[in-house]
Amino acid sequence: MTFTIEKYCQHRCDEIIDCWNQSLPYDPISKDRFMYMIVFDQNFDQELALTALLDNKVIGFCLGMKRKYPYLTRGLEPERGWITVMFVAEPFRKRGYGSKMLERCESLLKQKGASQITLAAYSPNYFTPGVDLQYTSAISFFEKHGYAKKDECVSMARDLYTFQFSETVKQKQISLEKEGISFIPYREYYMDSLLELTAAQFGAGWTLDAMRLISHNDASKTIMLVVQNDKVIGFCMRRIDGNDGRFGPIGISEEYRNKGLGGVLLEMQMKEMQKQAVYSFYCLWTGGAARRFYERHGLHVYRTYNMYRKDLAE
Repeated sequence: MTFTIEKYCQHRCDEIIDCWNQSLPYDPISKDRFMYMIVFDQNFDQELALTALLDNKVIGFCLGMKRKYPYLTRGLEPERGWITVMFVAEPFRKRGYGSKMLERCESLLKQKGASQITLAAYSPNYFTPGVDLQYTSAISFFEKHGYAKKDECVSMARDLYTFQFSETVKQKQISLEKEGISFIPYREYYMDSLLELTAAQFGAGWTLDAMRLISHNDASKTIMLVVQNDKVIGFCMRRIDGNDGRFGPIGISEEYRNKGLGGVLLEMQMKEMQKQAVYSFYCLWTGGAARRFYERHGLHVYRTYNMYRKDLAE
């Protein structure tokens, strides 16, 4: 049997997707999504998209990414490389094929200037924030190849079919409104104030998320605002990736934090989603204090990930 590794070729696309869906049961993908998130990504490089073949049949895939174009305020991040997805079909695991594919990808990323590789968490087009703990063989595989766990994060969700405001949130909203603080759906009148807040305190990525929703005429349905004295002091968004139930980001102006605004804002967004018959509510990537915040509002963890990084030897 002849094993080879080749760069991505479009005529292999359907085979790769079939192999992906058999190999990654928690992360199936459609062809449209594959094309949008991989092939049409501005940093896509066929040389770094490796297809593993056994007797000319696809048995695996490894996607390396290296920035060709600056990403917002992060720039080119020249020292960084990513492996955003990798798999080998189950019948062909533990034969060294995955190791060969990974080593080839690492070598190519190093040749392109990377001194550090992060698994999964590539912005803007990542599939998961890390390696799902349910893929136990992947955890042991990457650790064996020198990837060190840097953190843990989770995905969280709840359904909204029977959602009702918590009594605590009701009372907090009444109290805050007495102080002249309002919780409202996005209005064009507040666009400048919203973008000033995101740019000043939350960075270019969140500003871009808001601008996309506004430019697509989605903002009135997907962005909630906290306003005082005609100024935006907080916000939350959903559907930044086109999925109705995807929540985040959420941010409160620094001088107004720890006053309970975030909890009211979160549950206001849930109620607005319920009104629009959107009953699935999830955030893809969170942890720490944010996780505890979401738990207080009825969300539960549905996936847990290890976040890995590897420093390449000189």
